[in-house]
Amino acid sequence: MKPGTKRLLNFLLIFGTLAIVLIISFQTESFEDVVRAVSALDLRWALLSAACYLGYLLMDTLSIQYFLRRQGYRVTWGYGFFVSVAGQYYSNITPGATGGQPMQVYYLHQRYIPTGVATSALVVRFFSFQLMLSVIGTVLWIGYGPFVAEHLGVNRWILIMGYVYNVVSVSAVVMLSLWRTPVRKLARLIVRLGYRLRLTKHPEETERKWLGAVETFHESIAIITRRPLNLLVQLIIGCLQLLCYMSILWCIYRGLGLNTYKWGHLVTLHTMEYISAAYAPLPGASGAQEGVFSLYFGRVFEGSTRLAAMLLWRFFTYYFSLVFGAVVMVLHGLRSGKSLKESMQMTSADQEPPVDGREA
Repeated sequence: MKPGTKRLLNFLLIFGTLAIVLIISFQTESFEDVVRAVSALDLRWALLSAACYLGYLLMDTLSIQYFLRRQGYRVTWGYGFFVSVAGQYYSNITPGATGGQPMQVYYLHQRYIPTGVATSALVVRFFSFQLMLSVIGTVLWIGYGPFVAEHLGVNRWILIMGYVYNVVSVSAVVMLSLWRTPVRKLARLIVRLGYRLRLTKHPEETERKWLGAVETFHESIAIITRRPLNLLVQLIIGCLQLLCYMSILWCIYRGLGLNTYKWGHLVTLHTMEYISAAYAPLPGASGAQEGVFSLYFGRVFEGSTRLAAMLLWRFFTYYFSLVFGAVVMVLHGLRSGKSLKESMQMTSADQEPPVDGREA
């Protein structure tokens, strides 16, 4: 299947799922009432919601930047932010968010960051965020136990499944980071499988490159393990990134003129929702996110306000990133075309690019 066709099918799935959710929702809710509730959103809180999402992206950028600089590599803050946006965009349009990190590795490699180092930067960021998600989620669940039990009820099994998925993901990352020999064997197996499926024509050369990337990856991870302070900083960044993201729904809640529950209550339920729906294998966890939201927030948002809150929440946490990411990718494509011409001119002048992005 061609990439363009696959991308089109993913978009059809995303917006098809949204259409189904809206059709089902409007069977019980008045369209006019929902529109009235959405239009009543306080602009100040809407801007704060956008600021929280921007903070989420900036923390993602900071995590990548900090790791690369500790390893002796450098990319500009603007390009680092682009890599974060690209990761979010491709994660949101691919099933199970499988497209985000490979594209980020690709774009970092365009700035002469070795594949192994780029991969390890993303692995550390993923590990830090997911670990803090489990830790903060557990602390909030314990601290707001009665509140969580009241709003989840018999749906606690969905949250438990989410925790199992999260623990397995974090454990897998740790094992891949520490077990060098099994990872090398896995790399060889993938290369051989690719050769049999005619995905690669030169298995020896491909295997050499992959094993080199694996070696660089483990060397990069080893630097982090030898410097626990670096990992602590990554965990703090992951915590801040998580809180920025989880605060978006509270801003929407206040923007709709509601004030019954405090910030901690909304952050707690939002964290529970995130853990519960994250393992859905659809682009952006479409359908699962809306379904879990309806189950968990049925008593927080009532009547037409619930659908309005869900639409606004999905806009700021998902659809906004799709639109923003698409615009950024188009602008980058236009700029890359110009950069390609400059690169050709540089080559004709017998100037060679640096071997990698390591600082002098």
